[in-house]
Amino acid sequence: MNAVKIISLALGFLLAVAVPGAAQERSVRIGVALDGPWDRNEDLLQTFERETVALLRESGVSFPPDKRIEADWTAAGVAGVIDRLLEDPDVDYILALGVLSSNDAARRPVLGKPVIAPFVLDPELQEIPSQVRQSGGPAGAGERIHVSGVENLSYATLGVHVLEDVSAFRELTQFSKLTILSMQALAEASPRLAANVRKQLEPLGLDITTVRVRASVEEALAQIPSDAEAVYITPLFQLSNADFDRLSEGLIERRLPTFSLWGRSEVARGVLATLAIDLDLDRLARRVALNVHRIVRGDRAEDLPVDFQRDKRLTINMATARAIGFYPSWALLTEADLLNEARTGAGRTLSLAHVIREAGEVNLDLAAANRTVAAGLQSVREARARLRPQVSVSGLGSFIDRDRAEAGLGRQGQAQTAGSLGVSQLIYSENVRAGYDIEKQLQTTREQDRAQLRLDVILQAAESYLNVLRAKTAEEIQRSNLRLTRNNLDLAKARRDIGYSGPGEVFRWESQIADNRRGVIDASAQRNLSEIEVNRVLNRPLEQSFLTQEASLGDPELLVSFERLRPYIDNPQSFRVFRQFMSREALEGSPELRQLDASIRAQERALLAAKRAFYVPTIGVSADLTGFKNGGPGSSAPSLPGGLAQEDFLTTPNALNWTVGASATLPLFQGGALRAQRTRAEIQLDEWTVQREAARQRVEQRIRSALHQAQASFAGIGLAQDAAGAARSNLDLVTDSYSQGVVDIVRVLDAQSQSLVADLAAANAVYDFLIDLMNVERAVGRFDYYRSAEDQETFLKRLADFYRDAGFDIRP
Repeated sequence: MNAVKIISLALGFLLAVAVPGAAQERSVRIGVALDGPWDRNEDLLQTFERETVALLRESGVSFPPDKRIEADWTAAGVAGVIDRLLEDPDVDYILALGVLSSNDAARRPVLGKPVIAPFVLDPELQEIPSQVRQSGGPAGAGERIHVSGVENLSYATLGVHVLEDVSAFRELTQFSKLTILSMQALAEASPRLAANVRKQLEPLGLDITTVRVRASVEEALAQIPSDAEAVYITPLFQLSNADFDRLSEGLIERRLPTFSLWGRSEVARGVLATLAIDLDLDRLARRVALNVHRIVRGDRAEDLPVDFQRDKRLTINMATARAIGFYPSWALLTEADLLNEARTGAGRTLSLAHVIREAGEVNLDLAAANRTVAAGLQSVREARARLRPQVSVSGLGSFIDRDRAEAGLGRQGQAQTAGSLGVSQLIYSENVRAGYDIEKQLQTTREQDRAQLRLDVILQAAESYLNVLRAKTAEEIQRSNLRLTRNNLDLAKARRDIGYSGPGEVFRWESQIADNRRGVIDASAQRNLSEIEVNRVLNRPLEQSFLTQEASLGDPELLVSFERLRPYIDNPQSFRVFRQFMSREALEGSPELRQLDASIRAQERALLAAKRAFYVPTIGVSADLTGFKNGGPGSSAPSLPGGLAQEDFLTTPNALNWTVGASATLPLFQGGALRAQRTRAEIQLDEWTVQREAARQRVEQRIRSALHQAQASFAGIGLAQDAAGAARSNLDLVTDSYSQGVVDIVRVLDAQSQSLVADLAAANAVYDFLIDLMNVERAVGRFDYYRSAEDQETFLKRLADFYRDAGFDIRP
């Protein structure tokens, strides 16, 4: 009986304890204080309500709509809202959902009910209570944590460090006069805030001006001193998005460097830089939900941790930097995340197809080759001209002294004029005709040499563009690796702080950061070199900027669509037949072989001329008409004694003379020169024939080798991507173990190095294949970007016919 009584009393006691707690859990009502009307208030409310309700589903927690109160962005208005919620008996807990409301609640010495303030910026600057406690475990063994120490107060500090921010700002750009934009209401609620900020920044020796911002952007801009050199922007949530954009634009117009305390989202809206990553509201909301849960379960609000870690990383808006004429140093460019890095006003966007087509039109080497071909055409015409009639005209006029003229007895007057017209026609000359025939073949070699150069230039353009894409990808991978190293440095510091490791690990990661930054610089330099090469090939200013479009394996213009060729190369036997087909295509379309064929034809003609030189004469005809006039003293013969004239007994030719003639020449003996010329021509013809065979082998070797290389690099894409995925998974696992103190730094460094190498290999695999594919097209003598749709279908038909003739029935 006594046992039954004892059990009954015990059950009664447990029910007496449990029922009030259960009743309390079922009736938790949370009131929300908002600073004022804001674009993101609804999203903010939904995020915090969702996380809290999800965690405390069994406790019946609620956010009554009538207990969500908006203030008016003034200190007095926010204080009134907090007062109302503290006095409201239907509110069990208060969530101060804003910078002003968190500041007001956290600064109150007495709170009648639990208050959670998740938006405290810096407890020291805002003069909000903070105490250091040991988190548990044996004496001195637990982690040191910060708590509020004020009954019913739990808050979260967002890791704001003004001194760290402004120091980073000064690393960006040197200044001595700093203007701080702060919320008017926060300054009124914390009268010593501005003084505390100045005290914290004293080591920097700055001339600081504080501008209190209300609702007017124009008023705030007008208050910034004319000699301001930099602007530090603290949270100005009372401004709408449109107003904040106008503020950023106004500061850019004044070419003032700006720095955001809040984070990356403001940099995206035009602020120059920030150290803070955007606040992870979901994670902060989960922290609040956990604190509410602990308070409901009986923990004291004043004993809950207040530190909330935010990632920090320098972020720079390069569009703003260009607009204000600011250029970050190399060190900062490798360290920071860069927004709007690509110039939107670059003027042109290049793609692989665009580069290939443009290179064939504007390249200077090709322009020079075009002129060589044009000059060669004139050489052909010059050689042909010797086979056509030759017409010439000449004239002569002279005037001599009188005494000589008179002494000539009428043969030479003082004034003489003469003119002649000559016509000649080569009836047949083996050397001249052979020269013309040979020159035509030499013109063909010049044209084929240009065709070969054109293919080489297009290949060079394609490779240089793909190398730009490769370098850009490598640069981004190196930057990502640098960010990962910085995260690991943060982990190492955390491990050091809790005693998992010593300072040596921190130093090792700092050394690794230096190495990684050098890797970023090298990658950036390689990208610049690749861009210069593209501009050179395209005959553009060498450092002209341009945007790029990524090249895709699915490009339908790549080798007549790689997917349509897959059935022909998906096994070793069919791939062997494909190589035979492509070899035939390459041999038929090779400009190198066409050039040598023209040289062989030219040499064959030279040999024929050397043989004919023994028996074929050179035959020509010519005609000449000459006119002569003699005048002045001495132009007539003097009279002879007896009244006789010279004309009476001497014949004098008239003033017009003509000549018509024909000639034929055949060398009979020239000391053996003709025989030597013939023999030399025969040997040179053999030489050209051997060279042609050697070139044929090289062409076939090149296409077959290029196909093997392309096949291997294509197969390597998937393998490299699998390796990169596995390396990243391993790195994630090792990093997680490292954060928990399970593995040492050597394992992490090894995993990170493997991941970096694998990521670079995966990126390179795609570009290696595309470059190999370009080499296949070069080897076959045609680039698919120049094929019409009809040409592509014709190519595929030839391919199918070739396989059918080889006994393969391929159905694409």
